[in-house]
Amino acid sequence: MKGRGLARRGIPYVVAATSGFLLAYLIVALFIFPAKLISSDQPVPNVTGIGYDSAVARLKRAGFKPKRGEQRYTTGAPEGAVLSQSPVAGAVEPKGTDVVLDVSRGQRTGEVPRLVGLTRQQAELAIQNAGLDVGDVTETENDAPRGQVLSSSPDGGARVPIPSAVSFVVSDGPATVRIPDVTGQDYAAARSLLAQLGFAVGEVRVDSTSALPPNTVIGQTPAAHSAAPAGATVTLTISAGP
Repeated sequence: MKGRGLARRGIPYVVAATSGFLLAYLIVALFIFPAKLISSDQPVPNVTGIGYDSAVARLKRAGFKPKRGEQRYTTGAPEGAVLSQSPVAGAVEPKGTDVVLDVSRGQRTGEVPRLVGLTRQQAELAIQNAGLDVGDVTETENDAPRGQVLSSSPDGGARVPIPSAVSFVVSDGPATVRIPDVTGQDYAAARSLLAQLGFAVGEVRVDSTSALPPNTVIGQTPAAHSAAPAGATVTLTISAGP
C-alpha cells in the first residue's frame, strides 16, 4: 500500500516533465523548422484567358507576385488577355513566388497598299511586302492598258488583320471592234471613218501600178471585218492613179 501511494504521488511529476519536454520540442521546431510544421505553399490560381489587370488582382489575393512577361500578337485573343503563366495553374508554390504572365497584343493588322494604276506584277509585290496574301485576280474589258489594276478589295489604305487576302481587278484591254472595209473609198473618207470608230491610221503605202483614181484605198492591214482593240493602228494602201 505504501509503494502504491508513492507511485501515485509521482505521477504529477512525470506528467509535468513530459509536458515540459513536448513544449520545448515544439518551441525549438517552430523556430528552427517552421516550414515543415506550418507550410505557406499553395496552388497557383489559373489566370490564363482573363484580362491582365484581373489576373494581377487574383494573384495578389492569393499571395503571389504577378510579373509581366512577353507581349505578342495573337489571333483570337483580345489585347491585354493573359496567354500563359509560369508557374502553371495548379502548381504548388510558396506565397510570394513570382508568377510571370505573357500577354496578348491583340490581332496584328496591316495597311492595304494602294494598287490602282499599278501593273499586275507590281500589285502582287506590293501586297506581299505589306505582309498580306494575294487573293483573286480578275480581268475585265477597260480602256486602261492591259494588265493595269483598276480596283482592289479591300480598298487601298484600309487596315486588315494579318494574314488577310487582297483581291484586285485588272484591265483586259479595250473591247475589240470590227475593222470596217474601207477599200474603194477615198483616202480622206476612209481616214475619217476609222477615226470615228477609234482607230488610228498609220503608215500609208502608195501603189503606182493601180489603175484606180488617185488616193483610192486599195488595201488595208488588218484586214476588213477582223477584230481589233479600240485604238489599234490600221495601215492603208492607196492608188497613185493611172
